[in-house]
Amino acid sequence: MPRVSEAQIEQARNVDLLDYLQTHEPFSVKKSGVNEYCLVEHDSFKMSNKMWFWHSRGFGGRSCLDFLIKVRGIDFVTAVQSLTGGVSFPHYKEKALPKMNSPPKNKKSKPFKLPKANKNNDRAIVYLRGRGIGMDVINRCIQAGNLYESTVHRCVFVGKDGDTPRFACERGIEDNWKKDVYGSDKKYSFHLPPKTSSSKSLAVFESAVDVLSHHEIHEIGQTGWDGHRISLSGVSSAALISFLERHHGINNVMLCLDGDSTGKEATNRIIRELMSDKRFTYIKITVAPPPCGHNDYSDTLQAIQKLNKDKVKSSRQQADFSI
Repeated sequence: MPRVSEAQIEQARNVDLLDYLQTHEPFSVKKSGVNEYCLVEHDSFKMSNKMWFWHSRGFGGRSCLDFLIKVRGIDFVTAVQSLTGGVSFPHYKEKALPKMNSPPKNKKSKPFKLPKANKNNDRAIVYLRGRGIGMDVINRCIQAGNLYESTVHRCVFVGKDGDTPRFACERGIEDNWKKDVYGSDKKYSFHLPPKTSSSKSLAVFESAVDVLSHHEIHEIGQTGWDGHRISLSGVSSAALISFLERHHGINNVMLCLDGDSTGKEATNRIIRELMSDKRFTYIKITVAPPPCGHNDYSDTLQAIQKLNKDKVKSSRQQADFSI
């Protein structure tokens, strides 16, 4: 059985993934943000600051060696030998990633197209109402063309470039289906504008449901906060950067990503990206994750509404007892 030395292992661990891909698989990687890259066929696979994370799969690593083992499925010894000259790159690359070695030939990309709309939005409304979203904001989104129910009975959240749809994500009403529509441009993700057009504040979330939940929480609390809200449809910063490029008046960004490790890591990465970009140095950045004990703002909203219902129920029971 072949062996590798400690020196080879250390050398392999020092190989940067982005350098490796740009050298040996140049068509497999593209830029997705400031100091951030992703895989062409998997835009949820992000590389930044010599680290990588595959968000749709929930795991990551710190080196090219980790990538070859965890993502490509290569055994440890072969991966180390590949990165230190023991096995030729062409042989490995041909075996691991045949579709990424060269651009597709004579193949037209499928254009972005919104899912066909159902004759009504009844099931989508029932689903969102069940998650605690109020009819006011639901109707507002439907009328703006940013929300509808598809013929296969899924919520479709639409992102626009002006009046032109450029992005859409589907969310299952009766299951956990979550997927961006093919050809969607994440730079134009779901956006809930403020009622007051002069607002200079922006709140950023991972999902469209969190956007609507955050709106409802402020409606319940009557806080008066009425800024812009956008969904990243994940944790890529593409939608945020594009939004700031198109809305120069924004001077306050509130990062409201999920409270799990992925959300926290993404929040820190986005802060670094904004702070390192001279165009956005004037922006005040606030970190506002969901309250402790809640994964996202959708969970937070449902917890608040349950607490309010329990209080009402308790008050009625006390009133009945006093009678």
